Amino acid sequence: MVGVKPLEDLLGEIDRDELDRRICSHPKPRTSREFVCPECEARCTRLLNKDGEAGHAKGCSRRLRRTGSVRKPPMLTDGGERE
Repeated sequence: MVGVKPLEDLLGEIDRDELDRRICSHPKPRTSREFVCPECEARCTRLLNKDGEAGHAKGCSRRLRRTGSVRKPPMLTDGGERE
């Protein structure tokens, strides 16, 4: 990547306190689709299809619902039995 320094060079330029600060700091949004969630304080991304946001922490009400094996089968509404 252009403009990215090797780790060895970066570690030579900063002290231990600065390294700890960078590790513990909250990441800032880098693109127009990224934002910091006011509820979970995670750096999240608006999806391209505009149906949701990715990156929310567990327990956040804005987190996407899981699909696949975790999804419950739909309720039968016609009174019949499932085969």
